Amino acid sequence: MQTELHSTPLAPPSWGVDTLVGQVLHGRFQVLEAVGPSGPARLYRALHLPLEREVALRVLSAPLTDQEARQRFFQEARVAARLAHPNTVTVLDAGRTDDGTLYVTQEWLEGRTLAHVLTSGALPWARAVELARGLGRSLRQAHRRGVVHGDVTPSYVMLVTDAAGRECSHVKVRGFGRLRPVVAESERLSLPDLTGSGSFHGAHAFMAPERARGVADARGDIYSLGVVLFQMLMGRVPFESEDALELVFAHHKEPVPGFGELRPDLDIPASVEAVVRRCLEKRPEQRFASMDAVLEALRDVGVEEDEAAEPVRAMPRAHRTRTAQFVGALAGFFKYWSRNARVRE
Repeated sequence: MQTELHSTPLAPPSWGVDTLVGQVLHGRFQVLEAVGPSGPARLYRALHLPLEREVALRVLSAPLTDQEARQRFFQEARVAARLAHPNTVTVLDAGRTDDGTLYVTQEWLEGRTLAHVLTSGALPWARAVELARGLGRSLRQAHRRGVVHGDVTPSYVMLVTDAAGRECSHVKVRGFGRLRPVVAESERLSLPDLTGSGSFHGAHAFMAPERARGVADARGDIYSLGVVLFQMLMGRVPFESEDALELVFAHHKEPVPGFGELRPDLDIPASVEAVVRRCLEKRPEQRFASMDAVLEALRDVGVEEDEAAEPVRAMPRAHRTRTAQFVGALAGFFKYWSRNARVRE
């Protein structure tokens, strides 16, 4: 999947100026603008010149001497490239320039992150469930390929706009492959390891309790999906704190607040809350067994409430006439059968 590129070495950056913007890498990628904050891997909007289409370009800014970061950068790309699903961001290419700069290209998406959308507050429950289904479908396919996301947060969920520029309910999930290898069961992470910026990429507000024991698997993704759905429905996460340690202990020990306790003004079906609460069980074995089970539960939520609220409609006149004719014919048949039976006796 890697493509060797040749480009002019990047000049040392001036203060406050991103020198990569405006450059063309080996006649293929014209860097149009930086997207998002700077970090170890910077994201850009770029134009793939041979195909004349926009792409998302991630460029690693770690020093050439940081071999671990460089290997992990390509490993993320390889893992993400194994996934091909309508709800998962597609990885297109990865390469290295002649000066050693590493990059990965992905499909460019027009839209907003779910994190951006949720700054306006809670979503209607039906829309929240629909978005959770799209997130769940992406995670289900990844789990079937043996890939755990490990960092499911609203920041990694994109709401894509349609051709007319309208925001739709189609979601795309990115960030696969970022999870570091899980420590052996005999090892345990200390709290400084857990809360350190480099040990886990996931936000602590969405982290499953078992991550403190160094365990990351599909049921951890189920827990994080439950937190995301909780936030979509309530407008906030179950546990809030500026202290990472307090969040870790809350996920371990504190009961999940009820919907009615937090937002008595909202009318959310009990079946929806039941799905969220099962996703957020402290013990992994008490959660849904798989993402398939989560999706099945999400398909059924609200059905009983909708049926109970459905008004009884009068039977159409033509249908009543056909029913009366059928009942009359059936009564005549039984009368005829009963008379013949007595004659035979």
